[in-house]
Amino acid sequence: MNPMRPSQLHALVPARAFVFLASVFLLLGLLAEASPDEVQSSPTTPIAIPAGRKADSVAILPIHGPIDGVTTRSLERRLAEAKADGCDAVVLELDTPGGDLLATYDILELIRTRAPANTVAWIRPKAFSAGTIIALSTREIITTPSGVFGDAAPIQGLPVVGLRQLPAAERAKIEAPLLSEVVYDARRQGWDEKLVQSFVAVDVELWLIRNKRTGDRLFVDAPEYERIFGEPPTSTGLARLPSVPSRDPLTGLLGTADPDEPVPTASERDATIEFLQDLPSRRPTLGPEDAEDWVSLGQVVTRDELLVLRADEAAAYGFTSAQIADDRELLAFFGATSATRYDTTWSEGLVRFLTLWPVRAVLIAVLLIGFFIETAAPGYGAFGLVSIAALALLLGAPLLAGMAEWWTVAVVLIGLMLAAFELFLLPGFGVAGVAGGICIFVGLVGTFVGGRPFDDGVRDGLVHGLLATTIGFIGGGVGIWLLLRNIPRLSFASRIVLADAVGVGIDDSTGRPAPAPMPTIGTIIPKGSEGVVVSPLRTSGRVRFGDRLIDAQSVGAYIDRGTRVRVVSSDDFGVKVERSEP
Repeated sequence: MNPMRPSQLHALVPARAFVFLASVFLLLGLLAEASPDEVQSSPTTPIAIPAGRKADSVAILPIHGPIDGVTTRSLERRLAEAKADGCDAVVLELDTPGGDLLATYDILELIRTRAPANTVAWIRPKAFSAGTIIALSTREIITTPSGVFGDAAPIQGLPVVGLRQLPAAERAKIEAPLLSEVVYDARRQGWDEKLVQSFVAVDVELWLIRNKRTGDRLFVDAPEYERIFGEPPTSTGLARLPSVPSRDPLTGLLGTADPDEPVPTASERDATIEFLQDLPSRRPTLGPEDAEDWVSLGQVVTRDELLVLRADEAAAYGFTSAQIADDRELLAFFGATSATRYDTTWSEGLVRFLTLWPVRAVLIAVLLIGFFIETAAPGYGAFGLVSIAALALLLGAPLLAGMAEWWTVAVVLIGLMLAAFELFLLPGFGVAGVAGGICIFVGLVGTFVGGRPFDDGVRDGLVHGLLATTIGFIGGGVGIWLLLRNIPRLSFASRIVLADAVGVGIDDSTGRPAPAPMPTIGTIIPKGSEGVVVSPLRTSGRVRFGDRLIDAQSVGAYIDRGTRVRVVSSDDFGVKVERSEP
């Protein structure tokens, strides 16, 4: 072997150094590509897709805006369509501030009984209140990177009045079945059943503890903490969550209840929930003998707030599986080849608009105005058609939305028949008319409570119905009074109301109602005075006494125009007349 010359050795060292450095950099690059941190930073592209999640065709069902009966019917329809199209996975795309409690219960039943097992909730980007309850019923929860959900305590919103904090006793009564639902789904889907309660109950305090040997984590309340460690926990506040109560965009701030009102203790609440459960708890029962194996990591939920989780917090607490930004990443999450969106229809949007309480109050007023104007001042049927249309919208929209049952329609129709019976067959007694008005009122209120007037969960709907219907009746009464007094002066009166029905003539030169004296209200007419009917008494109409036009009411049957009548009574409440004897 020939020894290397110094010049050859000097030339070889840089070459070997270059090869060595290149190998090091290549190795570091490979390690960087395989780094666990890099894999975790891209959770939307899982290395292995669990068998329970794998799907070929995914159905995306958006649930946007407030949740109500329309949401339930729409979701039922779209689930059936997705099943018929052969989709083997369903994604509920949630962007909602919450909504109706009864509708939420119905949706939970839909998910449990009609949705496929591979149903996933996608928080995109928020799901408060009812949206959180719905998400917890699915097999998995995923979020957008900016996703947030939680704050699911019941609260009452009243028309005109606004939001109202429920009293403690009333809140506890509504919370009990709601807590039972979330605990049931926690046991069914594997969520921590203590932690899910903090979404609903504002007085839940939880601490996170970890097993030193296995790394298992458990959320415990104050009694459990004291039983394990032998001393009560210290309320330290939160390290990750906001220190002030979170605000639900729909329901607003949920503060603490009145301290003077009794509230159920944690043990009482747990006993009630356990009594309502079909599934056994999978939580370990820890005692003083386990204290050495567990260490406290601090408080995660304080007493004066509801749990609200951002995307990173939800992942840390084990609620979410991934952060999915768009449909493409969603396909990769399922390993699917196609995804189909099943959106709501325009008709469902129209039904939702028609079931808003302000719209329904207006429709009630229109119904009453059209009905009474058509009977008091008959013409070409314009007011009657408007009244019928308002009635169809009032009853049809809640029926389509699942917010009413047929008994409510029947009660309203019976009320209208009694009112017509009073007007045309037995005028003057008032019994049938009053009964008819009560039936109409009760039936319309019933359309707000889903046809289940004795359920505990209908309280909000009942209050909404009472206020909206009352507002509609008051508005209708005011509208009737204004129209009856001014309809002869309106330019369009000759086209929709017969001129002789309101006691005026037609000006031949203009084709419009001729000027006529306005009817006098509250005028005392001597008993026995005679006059001529100028608009049919059904039972109310107008009678001319000399040169005065008086609003009067028949005490007998229907009296046609041109008939002579006489006064039988007259006071501040009106003039009552009957047919004059021949």
